[in-house]
Amino acid sequence: MSSFRRPLLTNHNRCWIWGRNVVLETLRANRWPVIELLHSDRCEPFARDEAVALAKDRGLNVVSVRDAEITKNCRSEDHQGLAARMPPFPYWDVATLLNELPPNPVLVLLDRIQDSHNFGAIVRSAEVLGIDGVIVGTHEQASVNSHVARSSVGAVNYVPIAESNDLEVTVRDLLERRFQIVGASDHAKQPIFETDFRKATLLLIGNEGRGIQPALQTLCTQFVQIPMLGRVNSLNAAVSAGILFYEVLRQRRA
Repeated sequence: MSSFRRPLLTNHNRCWIWGRNVVLETLRANRWPVIELLHSDRCEPFARDEAVALAKDRGLNVVSVRDAEITKNCRSEDHQGLAARMPPFPYWDVATLLNELPPNPVLVLLDRIQDSHNFGAIVRSAEVLGIDGVIVGTHEQASVNSHVARSSVGAVNYVPIAESNDLEVTVRDLLERRFQIVGASDHAKQPIFETDFRKATLLLIGNEGRGIQPALQTLCTQFVQIPMLGRVNSLNAAVSAGILFYEVLRQRRA
C-alpha cells in the first residue's frame, strides 16, 4: 500500500465489489449506493433472487451476463456469479458520528492501517463485537475498497466508519468529552484483562509495522497489552483488535 491517499474505487478493479455475502449485505443495508448489479448462472438462485429483487426495488440497473464477463470486470474468479459496480465509499463525518453515539460508547481509531485485509477484518470484528464506530485518517491509511469490503464480509455497511483529516485533533476532542484513550502496545505492562473498559473509551490500534505514531501516544491515558505465551510473541493488527474488542464486550456484558 502506498503511503499517500489514493482516490477510492477509481481503477477498473476497484469499482466493483463481488461475492454473494458482500453484495447482498451492501444491498440490504442500502447505505453504500449500488450503481449496477450483474449476475450470472453461477449465482445460487436464493442469492440471485434476493439481490435482483432488492436492486429492482431501488431502481437499479440489473443485468444478466455470462460468468466470464463478471470475471473480466472484477479480475477475479471467486465472485460466485454476483457483482456490483460502486461509487466511492460514503464515510461518516467525525462530528456526526460523535453526535449520534449512544451513552458510554466505545470507538476504535485506526492509525495508518495499510493492509486492506487487516482493515476489513478489524471492521468485521468491530461490527460483530459491538464497537460503536471506527475512525480512520487520510494519510497512509488503506481506503475502503473492494478488498476491505470483502474481508469485512459486508460489515463496512453497518459499523459507522468516519474519516478524520487530523487524528490528533480528533483524539483531543474525545479527551475533552471525557473518553479514556487506550493504546494497544506490545510494550505495555498492563494486561487488557486488568483494564476497565466499562467507561467511554477510544481504542487506538497502530500501524502494522510501526505502531501508534508518537503524537497520538502522548495523548493516550493508558496503554494495554495482550498477554502472550508463545515464542513468536506477536499478533497482527486484526487479530489483536479482535481480542481487544472481545474483552471490551466481555466486561460490559458482565
